[in-house]
Amino acid sequence: MPVLLLAQGDAQAKDLLRKAIHARYGLRPPALDSLHINFKGRARAKLGPVNMWVPVEAIGRFCFPDKMRWDFAVKAVGVQLNSGTESFDGTTYHTTRKSKSAGSDEKQQAESMQHRLWAIAAVMLTPLGEMFVKLKYNTANELEACNTRFNGAVNLHLRADQTLNYVETSCQNPDSGRQEMFTLRLSDELVSFGDLILPSKISAFWNNESYFEIEPMDAAANVTIEDDVFALVGD
Repeated sequence: MPVLLLAQGDAQAKDLLRKAIHARYGLRPPALDSLHINFKGRARAKLGPVNMWVPVEAIGRFCFPDKMRWDFAVKAVGVQLNSGTESFDGTTYHTTRKSKSAGSDEKQQAESMQHRLWAIAAVMLTPLGEMFVKLKYNTANELEACNTRFNGAVNLHLRADQTLNYVETSCQNPDSGRQEMFTLRLSDELVSFGDLILPSKISAFWNNESYFEIEPMDAAANVTIEDDVFALVGD
């Protein structure tokens, strides 16, 4: 299998990652430097006294391992209820979200964004093979991947067939301002966009409470994304 892992760590953890990559991509795993994905799905939102599911559209743009941007719009019955942008440019956290975390500061927000970016990198699998990653074997179906650049770790949980089931990391919830467990749970089914293979649905949770469910509509790997996009210059 032509998967070159430059990551540090023990042999058992590397073997688990190789199996997960093979289960997703077969013999031709793509190298991922950047990624642009359009999503549709639903998110939990409070409408008056009721907490309910509402439609959401989102755009995710990533330059691994340092930069990430989410643009989202929440709608109900054709009316836009909320929209915003959350971004990390490798150094600074940016947002146009109307609600801000209670009791949080820019450093905490940036750290939260780094952890969530690293969780998405784990969903894609191949970005975990770099030299700045340290892998640790936990159990026969679980490994830890630590990004040594900011000392942030994510746990990967595999199914019996070595496919990736879910990833989780502890970070600040930008809505509550509290340290919580952020989990991305992946569907069994996969969808292909050229050489790129993604779960057909990604479900996000904060401390096991549903946050959003999204499906990739289209995706492009290794596209040029200017730095200004992540710094929100011109927005």
